[in-house]
Amino acid sequence: MSPPGPGTTTKQIKKQIKYKWAQIDNDMSKKEVARILGIPTDVHDSEDIETWKYKYDISRTYGSVSFRRSEDLVWFFSKPSF
Repeated sequence: MSPPGPGTTTKQIKKQIKYKWAQIDNDMSKKEVARILGIPTDVHDSEDIETWKYKYDISRTYGSVSFRRSEDLVWFFSKPSF
């Protein structure tokens, strides 16, 4: 996520993040998720699952999106809590 512009409030930033996460749905591709949320801050790999983590320093919270390797589609996601 790009840095906030001058005059941007924390409330506005959280609203933008919530809007992006509201667009995420099961069965989306990695490419679709990356287009909406951007590059993950961390990636965890296991044999069957790849999990993308998005950390937000603004409120010390994070969201995650997990993909099944067999399908490369969203299997599970957890929105950040604000």
